[in-house]
Amino acid sequence: MQLSDAQVDSLDSQPEALHGFLADFLPGYRDLLALLPLPEYSRSAPLAERMGTGVPGRKWMQTAAFVGVLPTAIPAPAQTVVDWCAGKSHLGRALAHHWQCPLHAVERQASLCDEGATLAAPWVKDVTFSCKDVLKDSHAFAAPDFVIALHACGDLHRTLLRQWRDSDSTYLCLVPCCYQLWLDDLYMPLSQAAQADDLALNRNQVRLAVQEMVTSSERERRQSHTMGQWRMAFDLIQRELRGVDEYLPTPSLGYHMLAQGPERVIQALADKKSLVIPEGFDIQPYLARAEQRYAEYLRMQLVSHGFRRALELWLVLDLTLYLEEGGCQVELSSFCSRDITPRNIRIFAKRNGVSR
Repeated sequence: MQLSDAQVDSLDSQPEALHGFLADFLPGYRDLLALLPLPEYSRSAPLAERMGTGVPGRKWMQTAAFVGVLPTAIPAPAQTVVDWCAGKSHLGRALAHHWQCPLHAVERQASLCDEGATLAAPWVKDVTFSCKDVLKDSHAFAAPDFVIALHACGDLHRTLLRQWRDSDSTYLCLVPCCYQLWLDDLYMPLSQAAQADDLALNRNQVRLAVQEMVTSSERERRQSHTMGQWRMAFDLIQRELRGVDEYLPTPSLGYHMLAQGPERVIQALADKKSLVIPEGFDIQPYLARAEQRYAEYLRMQLVSHGFRRALELWLVLDLTLYLEEGGCQVELSSFCSRDITPRNIRIFAKRNGVSR
């Protein structure tokens, strides 16, 4: 607990430094670290600058990196780029233009489909948008489909893997994200290998894999810490008012609430749980205690954060083994640096017997 606030922030935002720090205290930790490195493929495709107009800078950098580590031409027998959960299909538009091939984007929201089709029209000759909820309606992939997905979350990427593995499509390139989304309880591994050695991870444990603020600004970090302290103050208050010494889960609040002050934030949390805070209740002692407890929490949290990448790799290896068990060759790599996105693990799969 002797670390300064600046040291805590520095360690938490620099995995290599955190790993080195923890290795001096945790037996066997260095052996785990030796298993973490992946092949690094990091080169950006020379995309037309005008094509990225209106796309957030970091998102366009991710797109250029994703396209840059793929083959220079669409590999046979694929003929069409299929962008899964495409949004406006910035990625699909860029790759289809790069390969000079048709684009088929799959997206749930009709407004995004319409806008995406308009954006793609000047760059891609043959554009199709399928408006469907992929969690409810299956999509039939065909042999000519080269399927891509950048940061498909939770059940979106798990559904993609199930449907793609059972299809005739030959190629898949996926960057998974937010593994905990749509989990009701425990994580259910897809692969037989992971099922045989199941870690029985709950939703909060799975979320640990993506608890990073690498790409966050200093302002966003301060907002996160302030909100964390005020939520902790509410936790102390609710325990006392309810007479129950246990954590009470509460919905998240937007950072815009911070401008209204701690009283309003704490009252908003109380309202969400139908908890009555007596008139004139003094929250200042709880804020002071919460500030100290939150500082301790951040320091203790460093230990669990030292296992984020290992946990993410376990989750990704489950997906990889599921594809291999289905008769695919799979390649794992990082496709960009962590400052572009910490979710930088790429799964590239092709059917056995197909040359790249």
